[in-house]
Amino acid sequence: MTPKQIRTRNIPRGRYTTYLKKAKEFLNAMKFSISMKDWNAACLNAVHCAISSTDALLVYHASVRSAGESHFDVLALLTQHVKDAQTSQKAQTLRKIMDYKNAAAYEDKELTEQEAKDVEKLTERFFEWAQSKLK
Repeated sequence: MTPKQIRTRNIPRGRYTTYLKKAKEFLNAMKFSISMKDWNAACLNAVHCAISSTDALLVYHASVRSAGESHFDVLALLTQHVKDAQTSQKAQTLRKIMDYKNAAAYEDKELTEQEAKDVEKLTERFFEWAQSKLK
């Protein structure tokens, strides 16, 4: 059985800064949401920060970004294109962050302060790692 083909879109390498800027804005929005005790918004902004950070990495390292229907496609692309000793571990962190998306956006459940603070910590670490791989 052949592995799933992940759809990508070619993006000029220099455009990684656009995705990094978006990631930073979502990070700031996450922190502001936490300060306002808006736990659902904080978690959703964390997810967007992590996805934009990953897009920045993929554009910088491979001039691609995911064009698939699933946000989870970026996990395979990240491990395929970003050669670093921590990439596999960071892909798992990214998965944990992305798992909050459904609960924050679609489920009949409100996220808690503890969940928001947990995802904040994961997201800050992921963003810092991503930034360090863009130099």
